[in-house]
Amino acid sequence: MLQVYGQEKNVLFSQYQYNTLSINPAYAGSHDVFSATLIKRMQWIGFEGAPNYESLNMHFLGKNTKTGWGINALHENIGIRNYFNLFINYAYRLTLRNGYLAMGLKGGFSTGKQDLSDIDADDPVYNENSQSYLVPNFGMGFYYKTRKFYAGISVPLMLGYESGNDGTITAYHNFNQYAYYAIGGISFNLYDKWILTPSFLATYEESAGLVLDVTAQVLFKQMMGAGLAYRTSGSLIFLVNYRINYQTTAFVAYDFGIGGLSRYNRSSIEAGLQVDLEFKINRANMTIF
Repeated sequence: MLQVYGQEKNVLFSQYQYNTLSINPAYAGSHDVFSATLIKRMQWIGFEGAPNYESLNMHFLGKNTKTGWGINALHENIGIRNYFNLFINYAYRLTLRNGYLAMGLKGGFSTGKQDLSDIDADDPVYNENSQSYLVPNFGMGFYYKTRKFYAGISVPLMLGYESGNDGTITAYHNFNQYAYYAIGGISFNLYDKWILTPSFLATYEESAGLVLDVTAQVLFKQMMGAGLAYRTSGSLIFLVNYRINYQTTAFVAYDFGIGGLSRYNRSSIEAGLQVDLEFKINRANMTIF
């Protein structure tokens, strides 16, 4: 039996600040302008059939400024499997004294297929699960933001799917299969034009336990930044971002496997581009950089 549950929860983006919409629908509209982000991740470089991901996020503030809307798409290629999902995101804001609290919902579909061209196509174990599938899914989240601080919690996928011996796919719901996400960050003015922006991303699921990314970046003149992150599953991550102009920021991350599994956890690289369509953006807001 092939279980097709929650593929999106397994995608690790080291520059998670740029990919928040994919894990929390309440993030939609948080930039107050139209924002689009494209990310490419090549994981475990050197392994044949290693995961490759492309993520596209677009979101904007609604006309009445209390709602946010967004679209996020993800393409995943791992070995013989190709996977794609597309979700619509909606967020509603409640104004608080120093900021706002947004509640978000997402809905969409996932589709995928296994490519058997490079293996023995007569193997019945593969053949029974080789058909393509198209399945719906849903998610929810909460996101709190002020000028200097943000935090959010979410469950990106709420349904699971599994295929039977005849290849048919059925849906199921199980709270124990949820992947829970928590994200947060804060900014501090250090000296003159230097800004420190520590942040974290925590992921918990029953099968894998808690995985924590802890990140510290320094921005200079709101134009360029660099930092380090540590992932408790065994990675040290180097981060760089550069604002090309008022609307466009480029960023790169390099993951280096450490610890006892480093010989198997090969390096990964990630690169992306974010465009915010407004004349001038205040980079002191970490949700934008």
